[in-house]
Amino acid sequence: MKQTSHINAFLSLAVFVSALSLSACGGDSQSASSIPVEKRLTNLGEVYTDKNGMTLYTFNNDTANTSNCNGGCAVKWPPLIAANDALAKGRFSIITRADNSKQWALDSRPLYRWINDNAPGDTTGEGVKSVWFVAQTAPISKRKIDVTTAGISNTVTVLTNSSGKTLYAFTNDQAKPGGSSCNNGCAVEWPPLLSNEGDQPSGNYTIITRDDNTKQWAYRGMPLYRFVDDSLPGDSKGEADKNIWFTVPPVAVSKYNTTAQGIILSDTKWLSLYVLDNETTSNLICKGACLTAWPPLKANENDADSGDYTIFSNANGDLQWAYKNKPLYHWKGDAAPGETNGQGLAHPSGASWIVAKP
Repeated sequence: MKQTSHINAFLSLAVFVSALSLSACGGDSQSASSIPVEKRLTNLGEVYTDKNGMTLYTFNNDTANTSNCNGGCAVKWPPLIAANDALAKGRFSIITRADNSKQWALDSRPLYRWINDNAPGDTTGEGVKSVWFVAQTAPISKRKIDVTTAGISNTVTVLTNSSGKTLYAFTNDQAKPGGSSCNNGCAVEWPPLLSNEGDQPSGNYTIITRDDNTKQWAYRGMPLYRFVDDSLPGDSKGEADKNIWFTVPPVAVSKYNTTAQGIILSDTKWLSLYVLDNETTSNLICKGACLTAWPPLKANENDADSGDYTIFSNANGDLQWAYKNKPLYHWKGDAAPGETNGQGLAHPSGASWIVAKP
């Protein structure tokens, strides 16, 4: 009986150790196959990072499920390598690189770190060579493209969906603050950028409720759409369509078609913007009472320069947007989108106020 008791105890211990070993193996496998990605709030809004908090980026020269960053590029932009037993989940998939290693991708776009980011939350790789951008938690990215507005062509950075398709704002949405005026047939031609269950607003990216109760992404309050005729990343065939659809730069500026002045720059509520004809960011003229009559287009500390749109400190010490080095202002006498009552007014210095045009 005593020997049997010892045998039973030994068997029980063996079963326990075996179960513990299986559990440990299972735990290691789960750890290896989990997605090594976290979310972090940065100066550019909420972005994806690796497990150490280092910001992740996408490369506009990649194609879907294919990395074109190899050799020296991969030294500067280390790929987010996936374990051999890693499993795709949700927006995250796994691609095979040229050297047969595995790499994590977000919405089919390979993910990378940037060698010059030194601390968790750094975003110094944003906009490098106009092809590297942070991987945002919102299904939105950026791309530098050629855009023609009112016969004038500019190379600008604009918002895109996660597949690189250009996004647009609809100036008729001014009639429905917090909602969309593009429904039914309009929404077929201009598909809204819908959000998925579980998506959360982040920084300048918010979510609105449409008439059919679906949810749609918005940027600085402007609902976002694609154009059905844009077939490739970089297309902008919808720009200035009917003079009410415009691409969206990642700044506090939009465009609006006015009766008196044609297409001009506006804020994201489509109120007209102005410049003082001989003022620059290095030669400020509007000071003191002028800044009351002509409220500056203010930037916040989380905003960032983008191409011709830059941020400077004005005479009051406030952050202000400028376009092509010319400070941007509102006019206190404009109350509604499309009004340009400040056009041609004189500044005491003899300079003239003119609407800002793209």
